[in-house]
Amino acid sequence: MMAGAMLLWAALPAAAQAPPSASLGVADPAAPLALTPAERTAILDAVRRDGAKPNSKMPPDSAVSVGVQLPASIALRILPDAALAQAPAAKTVQYTLIGNRVVLVDPTNMRVVDIISQ
Repeated sequence: MMAGAMLLWAALPAAAQAPPSASLGVADPAAPLALTPAERTAILDAVRRDGAKPNSKMPPDSAVSVGVQLPASIALRILPDAALAQAPAAKTVQYTLIGNRVVLVDPTNMRVVDIISQ
């Protein structure tokens, strides 16, 4: 009986035995968001029209750069529909205002993916 089970295991295709590749269809979370200048302008304009206030938990001159992880206490906002209509690549991110900068953040890990200065 055991030999039969061994033959059955050996007959399975190799793909069924190997774990799926972790890189299939997964974006690099550390990679910056690739927005065109027009998309960046559309996001900036839509956020200005939305009237959001700067984040009070971060000083306006905070040193923030792409790849930095923000504290979990920072409140994020969903991008306005007008921004997402012009920049669909940004649908997976949220934003906060730090000083006069629109800081785009991956809400799953709080990492900064882009910064748009006003």
